[in-house]
Amino acid sequence: FPGQTDLSRQFERYLDAVQAIYAKLPGDWRLFTEHKMYEPAFYSTVVQDWGTNLLIAQHLGEQAFCLVDLGHHAPNTNIEQIVARLIWAGKLGGFHFNDSKYGDDDLDTGSVAPFRLFLVFNELVAAEGKAGFNPAHMLDQSHNVTDPIESLMSSAMEVQRAYAAASLVDRTALAGHQEGNDALMAAATLKQAFRTDVEPILAMARLEGGGAIDPIAAYRQAGYRAKVAAVRP
Repeated sequence: FPGQTDLSRQFERYLDAVQAIYAKLPGDWRLFTEHKMYEPAFYSTVVQDWGTNLLIAQHLGEQAFCLVDLGHHAPNTNIEQIVARLIWAGKLGGFHFNDSKYGDDDLDTGSVAPFRLFLVFNELVAAEGKAGFNPAHMLDQSHNVTDPIESLMSSAMEVQRAYAAASLVDRTALAGHQEGNDALMAAATLKQAFRTDVEPILAMARLEGGGAIDPIAAYRQAGYRAKVAAVRP
């Protein structure tokens, strides 16, 4: 409720606690903090947005970074812009990939907004090679109506698809359109890469790596779920 807590002291108590954890962090570890605009509270959540998250990472030190969960933002939030800002600040730690329609739905990655996923990876590909740029890629989903293993396979392939498509963006042409303020052609350049069928590339990579061209079909044909269910009912 309004007035329920001292908003400044609330944040100070959080910093006191996380600083105690950070002080004990092994030298080769990184600490990721994750912002979320709601849950457990709506009026005031302590780490409610990427700005607060960035303040925390900057306050703690070089081993502290921001984690971006795609479901932790208000509908229509420009997540790729947040990613770009955190890259600029050198504080992008990584991602919890999932998808959502209304909030933290934890749906399979790419199931609702595949173009948004592509736009996030467009920023990541553009940042490759920058000093200290090493984001972690994780899946954070809730598989209530699907086989969890199949969903994880599907989501991993969607992440790969978005990365492959973003790697096809003609960055020279895109930069020229941006400098010339040609919004239509800049968007068309991105869409051309997004609409390119990269599945043959991904299928060949899986085959050359000793995997199945169609992992979900191979998984179903193997009958793995039924075998494991018999052992672990």
